[in-house]
Amino acid sequence: MDRLPAKRPTIALHTLANGVRLLAIPMPQVQSASVGVFLRVGSRDETPLSNGIGHVLEHMAFKGTTSRSVQAINLDAERLGADVNAFTGKDTTGYFMTGLGRHAQQLLRMTADIVLNSTFPDTELQRELDVIRQEAIEYEEDPQDGSSDLLDRAIWGDDPMGMPVIGTVANIEAFTRHDLLRHVQSHYVADKTVVAAAGNFDVDAWVALAGELFAAMPPSAERPVPPAPAKYVGHAMARRFTQVSQVFLNIAYPLAPARPQEMSQQRWRLAAALAANLFGGGMSAPLVDTVREQLGLAYTAHSTIDSGDVWANFVVHAVTTPDKLDALVAATGDLLRAQAATIDPVHLERAKNQLTVSRVRAGERTYATMEQAVEELFASAAAMPMAEAIAMIDDIRAEEVRAVFERMLAHPPALAITGKGASARGARQLAARLVAGAG
Repeated sequence: MDRLPAKRPTIALHTLANGVRLLAIPMPQVQSASVGVFLRVGSRDETPLSNGIGHVLEHMAFKGTTSRSVQAINLDAERLGADVNAFTGKDTTGYFMTGLGRHAQQLLRMTADIVLNSTFPDTELQRELDVIRQEAIEYEEDPQDGSSDLLDRAIWGDDPMGMPVIGTVANIEAFTRHDLLRHVQSHYVADKTVVAAAGNFDVDAWVALAGELFAAMPPSAERPVPPAPAKYVGHAMARRFTQVSQVFLNIAYPLAPARPQEMSQQRWRLAAALAANLFGGGMSAPLVDTVREQLGLAYTAHSTIDSGDVWANFVVHAVTTPDKLDALVAATGDLLRAQAATIDPVHLERAKNQLTVSRVRAGERTYATMEQAVEELFASAAAMPMAEAIAMIDDIRAEEVRAVFERMLAHPPALAITGKGASARGARQLAARLVAGAG
């Protein structure tokens, strides 16, 4: 008889009196640990005049605290061999460190200091704003990055979700220390915060320390309102880049949340992930096999799910030359409609195994495990153990995956094209062709 694997320790979730949630995920099979502080705030919480402030704040958080200089912040972590990083997204900001499991409490103290005690010194701010300004210009001049930002505008229009996370150069140049402090007071609050860790560490000691460090974090000044999805608009947009010879294409469809009587949000998100893997998640997937192997229309082509706490979009990305763009879009539309009609059982098996392997591999890495759990906590108020997720993936039926395609194709596509010869008129014509084909 095969020996059954030992049952893995369960995820620990505690909520402090002020609303801060503490998430601990034991991984006794590893020697490392990742520790992070994640806040449910991002560029969607900004206005046109403040767009980009969250990203600036994320940079400035490392420039000094009430007890440590920027040099001490860097050296303290690197003396332990720890990696330090942060990110700003549409709906989440994260600060995290990865090191040895035995240093988990020290990593927590350092991360908490960055989030709770940053001083944003003026001397550092002016220097960092210039660095971020250069980053924004570089990003703006890249046709692939530009295509992603343009797609956000095509999906959400003038809603804050449609604004670039990095912000505008004009805004970046104008931000002051007072602006950063005001943003912290409004959004770095207890009820928006998850303190998390994953790896081989003393869970009880870590949770106790996290409780001490974050017990005094202030709650929101006003009663918190759950975020609502931004309205999908589905525009077709283009931006010409004369210095390149290719065209960068992004097509997106909204994925409306499942109705509670149909399935859980966790199952719906896994069904959507299966749809993306099935359609364009590998060399044998219909999208890649058709447009690359059979038709020679593109070298790069894939599909993915771009999602957050209350939103999700199915995105097809491809890079081609202007003379092949029409044929590429037509083939993509035909393939999408084919999935809405029927799901090939062999490709469903492939997609399930690909998604399972992805979850298993992520479950062997401390940061990926922590990040996945926090994303699920923000999206559905619960972090799903890996074994439960794998069982749910296996249980999802072909009809559930087919319904993902059928429902998303009921909406007009959002389409963004950047590169050589890109034009707004051409983008609108391609989007119209996708819609007409659906009829």
